[in-house]
Amino acid sequence: MKRKSNGHTDDYLKRQAKDIQKQENISYLQALEKAAKNAGFNNWNHFVNSSKSGVTPSKEKVEKLKVDHLNQPDYDESKAINPYRNLLVAAINEVLDKNLITLNATTPPQQDGHVFVDLFGFPSVVLWQDIGFEELRISVWWKYNHSKHPQANLTGNARENFNGSSPLANRNHYKNFVGVVISGWLERKTGKYIQGKNNESIFDRYIRKGEKAELEKLPLQKTKGFKTEGKFHF
Repeated sequence: MKRKSNGHTDDYLKRQAKDIQKQENISYLQALEKAAKNAGFNNWNHFVNSSKSGVTPSKEKVEKLKVDHLNQPDYDESKAINPYRNLLVAAINEVLDKNLITLNATTPPQQDGHVFVDLFGFPSVVLWQDIGFEELRISVWWKYNHSKHPQANLTGNARENFNGSSPLANRNHYKNFVGVVISGWLERKTGKYIQGKNNESIFDRYIRKGEKAELEKLPLQKTKGFKTEGKFHF
């Protein structure tokens, strides 16, 4: 029987750990610890023990991640949104327009994939992964130059395969071939929105020097059937 605690199964956390292991070039055990902490637990053992006893993470940790106030009547999405979310909106709009993903949670699981697109006049990559619970991980690599990627033409597992949320290369090399790397969760079951508010739940962030100012100048994007912010789900 699969372990489950606070909405997470061990399979889900293990999938996240594999992504973290690839992205950060650390051991699988270290990645498991990070995956558990990202889900609100103290460590992997805390998750395992919680799944056995039914105990969830501390109230303080849960409350910190909640953004229930977004559901209040006075929330106005027309106000300026976080520049990272604005970039995610542009990316999600692109893959929706190309029918590569859907906002319908009752459809069969999405095929994980990526697509090269033009975002705000710059070559970019949009990547998506079905993580279960009717959620999609959406990642954006903005101002991406594949020809300058140090692992673009390598062989085997060292070659960029676009399977993770971040490029395979060491982050010290990112500045040479990508301007911005960000990821977020697209909720489709309890609503249609990008989870979290402002910087919350925007992860795997890399911003090349000077690019934050460029992001803030980009035109506000209108969502196509989803909201820019919403409750974060464990």
